[in-house]
Amino acid sequence: MNQTPIGIRVRTVAVSAVLALVTALAGGATAQAQQAVEPAGVPTAQVPPFEHACVFEGVNLNEFLGVTQRLIGPPPCREAFVGEQWVRTFPSWGTAPSAQGTVYPAGYTPARPAPMDDFISKFRGVRIVNDIGTRQERSFTFGPEVVRRITLDSETGILFASFATPPLHPLSAGGHTTTVFMQLSAEHCDGLGTNPDENCLPGGEFQYTGVTPVRFFPRNTA
Repeated sequence: MNQTPIGIRVRTVAVSAVLALVTALAGGATAQAQQAVEPAGVPTAQVPPFEHACVFEGVNLNEFLGVTQRLIGPPPCREAFVGEQWVRTFPSWGTAPSAQGTVYPAGYTPARPAPMDDFISKFRGVRIVNDIGTRQERSFTFGPEVVRRITLDSETGILFASFATPPLHPLSAGGHTTTVFMQLSAEHCDGLGTNPDENCLPGGEFQYTGVTPVRFFPRNTA
């Protein structure tokens, strides 16, 4: 199995506005990074705005996912204030829209005819690990409720399951990391191709994103 976190692998399907949006939610650091890197200095412009809507490529992800708290995920949305609850979002998973015309790797048989139904039937949830590999490491497990929307992309004809966790506890001031592990009851393939590394997710728990750097800032009360 390819060692790159599954959620940031290059897919072989056409890229549309929706696909660009959901794939960009992956963490930007590689799986080998195990600790947050403290920058030498933080420009004022990087301090998160008090208006906490996460806007990426013109799309308000808070509205798209139905989230009122600050979102952490895509590159423009990786800062928050100390004391502020936050919600982790991460790459959507895309499948063929129906059983018609699906293709699978040799030997794979889906549990449900429609690939998205197959994914949802096997999806058990996610484990969010903050500060992985450090003394401050903490894990939070959530179930199928993290699936917030299932959307059909009219340009590619692909169904996307988009994710957002319940609110997470604030982190202390400074640099941190957050990593997403997904849990499936059995192997799932998307019906879009025959390459297991690009078109399938393994059963059990597996790392779904890279180790994403985030930063929490103290509020200026002056």
